[in-house]
Amino acid sequence: MNPFRATTSDKDRLTALAERLILSMASAQVDLPAVRPESLWALAIAVGGWWLKGNAPGIEEELRPFLALPLLYGQLNGIQSMPNFAAAASNATNASQLARGGQRFAEVVKELGMPKLRAALTSDIFARLQAQILDKFPPPSGLAEAIATPSAVAPVASGVAVPSHSAVGVPVRPNKAAPPTKPAVSETTLAYLREHYEEDVVRQILKG
Repeated sequence: MNPFRATTSDKDRLTALAERLILSMASAQVDLPAVRPESLWALAIAVGGWWLKGNAPGIEEELRPFLALPLLYGQLNGIQSMPNFAAAASNATNASQLARGGQRFAEVVKELGMPKLRAALTSDIFARLQAQILDKFPPPSGLAEAIATPSAVAPVASGVAVPSHSAVGVPVRPNKAAPPTKPAVSETTLAYLREHYEEDVVRQILKG
């Protein structure tokens, strides 16, 4: 992994940002039992797409097939501390700045609540979204090792920082436990989906 590399395409720009996001999550040292590195990678891609949307049409086009993303984006819009976390990772040019981004991720977890975050990352809808994301954006080699030692990433930037709001940064060390379970979609989730989307779109989201 080289999260500070110079990017050559919109897709590479997104994956480089996702690498900075996931390393910031790791430096937060927030315990997320039953959440695998692959789930955190899918979350990092989703958050990166959310942060860049509106400024990177190519990235929006890359993510357009993922029908559940608008639902996730709606949730991210409601987290007040999320922009500070995304901005800190986006602007990071070395490992110490990623660690400060980790402080912002800890604030996200505190605001959202650990039970809610864990439930979201192990839900049936996220599991389907994760499978789609991993198919198009495979995790970088050495992901698990990089998460275990986030300070070991390349310390020098390569001119890839993405302009964004200013932010400062704290510490997710994922537990390499069992694969996430896939509970049935709750009635609350179904009600939310049906309130915001047409029935045929809801069926496509649930089908994945």
